[in-house]
Amino acid sequence: MRAVVCETPGPVQVLQIKQVPVPVPEPGQVLVKVLAFGINRAEMFTRQGHSPTVKFPRIIGIELVGRVAAYAEGQAAAIPIGTLVATCMGGLGREIPGSYAEYVCPAHHFVKPFPDLGLDLATVAALPEMLQTTYGSLTEALNLQPGESLLIRGATSSIGLAAIQLAKYLGASRVGATTRSAGRETLLKSSGADMVFVDDGTVSRQIAAEEQFDKVLELIGTKTLKDSILCLKPKGTVCMTGIQGGEWTLHDFSPITDLPQRRRLTSYGGDEHDFVSMPWDRLLTAVKDGKINIPVRQFKLDQIQEIHTLLENGGGGHKMVVVI
Repeated sequence: MRAVVCETPGPVQVLQIKQVPVPVPEPGQVLVKVLAFGINRAEMFTRQGHSPTVKFPRIIGIELVGRVAAYAEGQAAAIPIGTLVATCMGGLGREIPGSYAEYVCPAHHFVKPFPDLGLDLATVAALPEMLQTTYGSLTEALNLQPGESLLIRGATSSIGLAAIQLAKYLGASRVGATTRSAGRETLLKSSGADMVFVDDGTVSRQIAAEEQFDKVLELIGTKTLKDSILCLKPKGTVCMTGIQGGEWTLHDFSPITDLPQRRRLTSYGGDEHDFVSMPWDRLLTAVKDGKINIPVRQFKLDQIQEIHTLLENGGGGHKMVVVI
């Protein structure tokens, strides 16, 4: 089969398409024929060498949609052969070969049957990690309730654009969005944002006390986290989910002085257990009905170096997807 092999950490050129054997499922695994997979910043970080537990060479990739192809010898078919399925994380691209390939063997209990609603393949492939991250952040970490307000810091990313729409779908009364470029205001408002702030690092200064937010989804990361806390109403919560700013650690943080009274700080990473427990039927139906519109850009496997170059340059506001 064809697969993208990352021989060693490095620039995009370390991603090479090679012929490798089709994997054989071990007990507890299922062989899935990959139809398409989404592209994620986590894979860029792994390729750059920021995932210290990953051993190279490695086929990277943390999510996919495909069809069940086979089980280990003697293992019962928990999901019928040919069923459309998706999976996300569960060691993919880290402990076991990942989704940048024509076949993969994830753990069968982390594989979720997806209803075939007639959505195009690229759209379906854009959903697993994106909706798992946004839905988990908004519902599990932030506990966003109907009628509450939400600010999304770093909203022009594909995750940010999905979060705007998902927040509206969940009943948010007011959604604010930040961008570094005033030229992105139309994009954000067409995605459902009620307010757009050009981010100079001090968005809190642009928000009057009566316009502060119940919840903030922090996608830029530690570079803007302190300021995002200042955008909260009393008893509000910030959830740090992304690291678009490229900095993993928050320096010089004093909880007493940098976390105002009655404001809360949490984070969300999510895992394969969160993925399989999500209400996928309801979310996929919302996508089909146009209540959630995912901006998708489709590529071929041979374009993987071009894709990672785009990813390093910001991604362009679309969820990038490879269709096999």
